[in-house]
Amino acid sequence: MEIQQSPYYASFIRSLGWIIETVDNSTIFIKPFPIIGGLAKIQRVTTLPSVKKLIPLLKKYGVRTIAIEPDRNVSQTSLSLWCSHIPRHIKINKDPYIPTKTIRVDLTPNEQEIFHRFSEAKRRAVRRAEKYGVTISASDDINTFLRLKSASAGFLGFITTSGVHKLWQILPTQHKTILLARNEKQQVIGGILLLFWEKIAYYWIAGALPEGKKMFAPTLLVWEALKESKKKKCTALDFVGVWDERKPKSNHEWKGFTKFKEGFGGYELYYPLAS
Repeated sequence: MEIQQSPYYASFIRSLGWIIETVDNSTIFIKPFPIIGGLAKIQRVTTLPSVKKLIPLLKKYGVRTIAIEPDRNVSQTSLSLWCSHIPRHIKINKDPYIPTKTIRVDLTPNEQEIFHRFSEAKRRAVRRAEKYGVTISASDDINTFLRLKSASAGFLGFITTSGVHKLWQILPTQHKTILLARNEKQQVIGGILLLFWEKIAYYWIAGALPEGKKMFAPTLLVWEALKESKKKKCTALDFVGVWDERKPKSNHEWKGFTKFKEGFGGYELYYPLAS
């Protein structure tokens, strides 16, 4: 089960004003909208819920659009067949709300082997960050992290942190941590919010100031995130989304940070696409 199907994530979505329902042990997020009709999101389910059971629920809330985004255990063939049984008056969303491809780094080898799998450029960047005096420490200071993220995102940066404070409040301590990067003056120049669920660490949100980028803080942060996740007995770190070449016109702006994530020796995971 991925984190989007966890009870804590359901509580988070409920806090944002969504209705939470369950069909065949799959959590359904529903947002009713007057006139235009409601939206239902079914995200990262391991098995597809029965369409026969789902339809009365969609009718109850006036749902006219459904987003089905299962996990990688659901085959493309199974998803396409499932979609074919959805009544024509209900639109199937073709523009995903969550990434259709990600990269995961295997954490089962020892730290030396994990580091050795980095590209030469990433290994060099870690050493340069350390030479510049960048230090990384764990923190529970969500406000400092959110200010950093907003500042790093530039104009309207606050949009990138919408709802994150609520998610932080809902998740128990063992399912979350913040890593902050500081310069020699102990000023915060970068950070990562990590979430943990069923032995998978999620690189949920990250940000760095221009100074931090020049000092290679983002790369050192990932290295420390991998080590921290391994200490917590996680088997992999999930980068939570990269550019998907199957949808070349979608999220084209992701190519930059996708190249960054590719340098840490991970493997690609593809999710089936709604059709």
